[in-house]
Amino acid sequence: MPAPNVVLRSALFGVVKRGSRKYEKNVLKTTLNGYTVKFTGEQLDQSDLDVWLECLQRCQDSPLGYTVRFAAHNFLLSIQRNTGKSDHEWLKNSLLRLKANAVEISDGKYTYIGSIIDLIYRDEKTGENCLALNPKISACFGDAGWTGITKEIRLKLKGKPLTQWLYGFYSSHAKPFPVKVATLKELCSSEIKELYKFRQILQKSLNELSAVTCWLYEIDNTDKVILKKH
Repeated sequence: MPAPNVVLRSALFGVVKRGSRKYEKNVLKTTLNGYTVKFTGEQLDQSDLDVWLECLQRCQDSPLGYTVRFAAHNFLLSIQRNTGKSDHEWLKNSLLRLKANAVEISDGKYTYIGSIIDLIYRDEKTGENCLALNPKISACFGDAGWTGITKEIRLKLKGKPLTQWLYGFYSSHAKPFPVKVATLKELCSSEIKELYKFRQILQKSLNELSAVTCWLYEIDNTDKVILKKH
């Protein structure tokens, strides 16, 4: 499943406590590797990223900008959600958040300003949803700016937002470099104020990540996370 590195390495889809979603206006999201990301809209979390990645997957076999149709029931099953009335409403609200925003992504050479989803509407005759992504957004990511992540692993971590974020972040690095705990806290936009509390939760999440990926990690005496893949 393809995902842009700048998304996996930033706080665009952050770690948000349930019930604490805020409206943000032109907020600079912490990123790595020279990218800048600014966001205006209702705060996006890892469950919204599940929805967006599913959208990307469904659109990858069609030219960008082409309208792709899907049934909400099938979409929910594909991301391992229940299919009751409240779940359909949840999906509708997530797609609305992904549409009703403005994101500014720049690599210093090219800047994209637009919404994360270009077009979303419902065909009331067929009951299908219709989706299109803006083809111009791909120019910002470039051919080498994507990482293939394993959908099954990400879904195993469903309900564990920090662990999901860590999986995406480290997946986007072929050879991960040491990262300070404080830097990871900023990158994932954790709302935990005390660094020692975040470190405790981070260690638990790294254990969860290691259990499903077999990646090994340690937090050294300089407070850096050192992770090794196999």
